[in-house]
Amino acid sequence: MLIQYLINVEPVCVAYSPRPDEVLIVRYVQPLTDEQHQFLDKIMKEDTAFRARSRAHSLLLSAAGTPMQTIAKTYKVHRVTVSAWIKKWELHGAQSLHDQPRSGRPSKLTPDEQALAQQYIKEEPRSLKGVAERLAHKTEKRLSLSTLKRLAKKARLRWKRVRKSLKSLRDPEAFAQCQRALAALQKQEDQG
Repeated sequence: MLIQYLINVEPVCVAYSPRPDEVLIVRYVQPLTDEQHQFLDKIMKEDTAFRARSRAHSLLLSAAGTPMQTIAKTYKVHRVTVSAWIKKWELHGAQSLHDQPRSGRPSKLTPDEQALAQQYIKEEPRSLKGVAERLAHKTEKRLSLSTLKRLAKKARLRWKRVRKSLKSLRDPEAFAQCQRALAALQKQEDQG
């Protein structure tokens, strides 16, 4: 198989593959300037977004001469995806590394109302229904429990199921008397 290596869409190197009758075009990113190389290296090491780090690393690998197929195997994506990363980098530069905002339904709550909801969740972590009622009275907006859970998760609050105990409701004297009776019965059982 004939392999053509392209830089800036011009064949640079032609190689042969074990499969005859197929031409595989291998594309690399345009040669990077020192500033671009430093910028991509910084994004790869310091950015908080995983996708931006992986795109920057793949561009650096491509600039070093790594084929798209190898980069695709490394990041477990399709070769076309790596090619799209390279094309977007060449067209849009640094803006292509980060994901663009996606469309979606806007939040029901304003940022101030979200802060109020988070405060209510911190005050009453055991009763999200109570939080929903307080928010409904305060903001006149009805929220579902799943929306409140997502809001708590977004604020890095932990959500755990509460274990219910009747320990506080029992009579201490009656409980102690029953324990003594059980101990006496256990003793009789042990004696036969």
